[in-house]
Amino acid sequence: MEQIEIQNLYVSYDQHDIISGMNLSIPQGKITMIIGPNGCGKSTLLKSIARILKPRKGNIYIKGKDIRKQNSKDMARHVAVLPQNPKTPDGLLVKELVAYGRFPHQNTLGGLSAHDIEVIQWAMEETSVTEYADRTVDSLSGGQRQRAWIAMALAQETEILLLDEPTTYLDMSHQLEILLLLQKLNRKEGRSIVIVLHELNNACRFSDYIIGMKNGKIIFSGSPKEVITEDNLYKIYGINAKLAMDKEKQYPICVEYDF
Repeated sequence: MEQIEIQNLYVSYDQHDIISGMNLSIPQGKITMIIGPNGCGKSTLLKSIARILKPRKGNIYIKGKDIRKQNSKDMARHVAVLPQNPKTPDGLLVKELVAYGRFPHQNTLGGLSAHDIEVIQWAMEETSVTEYADRTVDSLSGGQRQRAWIAMALAQETEILLLDEPTTYLDMSHQLEILLLLQKLNRKEGRSIVIVLHELNNACRFSDYIIGMKNGKIIFSGSPKEVITEDNLYKIYGINAKLAMDKEKQYPICVEYDF
């Protein structure tokens, strides 16, 4: 079943189309990775789904509903977004950051309900940041900070998580930590997770569905086994890649590449 449907999408910056005529379906309850070279429109696509950017033309549907016809709070109840390199106000505590995720569910009088507090605690426990609750976000390491932001996104209680390069600037162990956490959330909660990622082998390992983009267009989409081929990698990156399967024959691995 498709959770996100994109039809004839055009998105422009300064009258230049970054995405042109895109049609795409993103499945429900899966981890979907979007890969492709820099500047190909990956982040633009994610921002369009999140309604951060307004398309020039075309339609985006979430569970059959046109996102243009939903108000901001309704959107925030369905979709949580973690942008690339999110900025944190100085002195903000981790528990305060996570509490921001409850905003779409609060009434006009404000204040956290007992349920809000329960969800905030749950989100911090799921992401293993409870011990940092009273520390400032800017005092955390890169991996800890990313987990705190993911906790905030979880606290929104949305069906869909959109993450733009959540492992950027993290070392290999912290990249693995974040991707294992997202995989656990998908398997345990059944949330649809859409991730823009540069690391090809991580994208293959952790995705159920993978989308390859170039010049604002979809070049391929499907399971990693189906679509990560030497020919397809040449199409989007212009490289000659050598691929092998992982030891359990579940997903392809790029073992070397050249021009």
